[in-house]
Amino acid sequence: MRMEDVDARKAYIQNVRKSFDSPGRRYEFEKEPDTKGEAEGGFSFFKIRLIIAALLFAAYIYCDRTNAVVYNVSTKEVTEKIAADFDYEKARDEIIETFHVIWSK
Repeated sequence: MRMEDVDARKAYIQNVRKSFDSPGRRYEFEKEPDTKGEAEGGFSFFKIRLIIAALLFAAYIYCDRTNAVVYNVSTKEVTEKIAADFDYEKARDEIIETFHVIWSK
């Protein structure tokens, strides 16, 4: 039997059972809802990361508007670093060389 057939049969059985069932009853084959990384009570690491990203972006905009410099780095330098092309071949060669040095010991 194909998995599609199994899933269709399982859905059919669930629908038939629900037609005779009292509301809110759960069967052993029904899975708990997947929270995808969220803990009990609505805590989510994604929310924290989103807030941190928004704060960093707001700080960047503020520094750009006021021409402020943080740790001797201006917003122009940050923009240039982000826009610069990354040399993947050079990075790959450095990683390979590093592993050869580590594994040759």
